[in-house]
This record gives sequence, C-alpha cells and structure tokens, in this order.
Amino acid sequence: MKPGDLVRINAYGGKELLRRVVAVTTLARRKIVCVCTEEEWQTAQEEGREPMCVGFPLEDVREA
Repeated sequence: MKPGDLVRINAYGGKELLRRVVAVTTLARRKIVCVCTEEEWQTAQEEGREPMCVGFPLEDVREA
C-alpha cells in the first residue's frame, strides 16, 4: 500500500469504508495505515497540503 491507493476498511460495528491511503507507519510495533476520505484527499491535493487522516491497524485494511 502506498499514498493515494484506495482501500477498504473494516470499521467499528461491521461497517466497511472506502478510503485513500495517506501513509503507512509503525506505532508501538504495530503497522498503522493512515487514511482519509476521497473528498479530503482531493481538497488537500488542490490546496497543496497533507490530508487530515485517521489511523487503522493494518489487519483492518485491505486493497479495494
């Protein structure tokens, strides 16, 4: 996974979310995938800034 990739997130309550990868990092020895909405991704690209994102454990993320 790399920035810009579309992924599916297994979220709380069994919901599945479609998001864009912002970054993949390690926190306390766990891989974390930072993601954002498509709207935030596009807005950040237009404004020349990093997207605001939320981290999910790698095991809850899969390619779209």
